[in-house]
Amino acid sequence: MPSEEVGHQGGEHDGLQTAELLQYLDASLADYGKYVSQIGSLKYTAAQLLYYRDEVQDMLDALVNDKGIDLKSRWIKVRELDLQLRAKASIFVQEVGHANFKQYQIINNPPVSRWWWYLNRTTVNLDHKTPSWQWWKRDSSGI
Repeated sequence: MPSEEVGHQGGEHDGLQTAELLQYLDASLADYGKYVSQIGSLKYTAAQLLYYRDEVQDMLDALVNDKGIDLKSRWIKVRELDLQLRAKASIFVQEVGHANFKQYQIINNPPVSRWWWYLNRTTVNLDHKTPSWQWWKRDSSGI
């Protein structure tokens, strides 16, 4: 048993044991990592990445005040994956679709602190073409 769990078998968070939360956190973190590594080939499942990142954050938030648990290695892993996600943001947003991002924001109403739901605001909308009558707004690519 990892030392971070010793003495916390009886600890509960919303009815779940600390050990169960840690297992769920690790599973969610693994799934988030899998999705981040597959950006560009996720197709219709791309939006699931947003929900996995939410799950990771929810578990970290639930465990952050438990002084007996060292979450440092997990926070480091989250940071690494977040940096990869940010580096691939344009590909990811294109895969989900700008319009779909807006719909997910309306449906889920995530707080602004959950930046991954707002990646579409940091990338260029390649799906949007300037109407032909707005010729003055076009760049050399015709967009």
